[in-house]
Amino acid sequence: MVEFLDVLKADNVLQEKVRELSNVDVLLSTATKEVKGDGKKVVAIIVTDRKSGQEKEIALDGVFVQIGLSANTKLVEELVPTNERGEIIIDASCRTQTPGIYAAGDCTTVPYKQIVIAMGEGAKAALSAFEDRIRS
Repeated sequence: MVEFLDVLKADNVLQEKVRELSNVDVLLSTATKEVKGDGKKVVAIIVTDRKSGQEKEIALDGVFVQIGLSANTKLVEELVPTNERGEIIIDASCRTQTPGIYAAGDCTTVPYKQIVIAMGEGAKAALSAFEDRIRS
């Protein structure tokens, strides 16, 4: 498993499980440079250790790609505060610090970036907006 960051960000239970597997090596601070094939299938990847700059080739039969996620919040970056990862900062009711602007889902500071959570957060944001409009 190749991880670009210095640490794994997955839930602790998943991190523990992968470390228990004898057939999995976890490479932290490692950038994937190239996926190599023989014209029919994947045969290796070339990775670079981000700290030492050392490059190595790892023979393998296939790859699963999970590209890192970044919040797509450029549209509102001048309207609401964001954190260092570009996530919109919200309270427990999906309100931003800008009155009348609500945010929900993976572009926010809500933990656990999962579809079902984003759907629930969307409903919560709509209910908060409704409540604010009725009270105002």
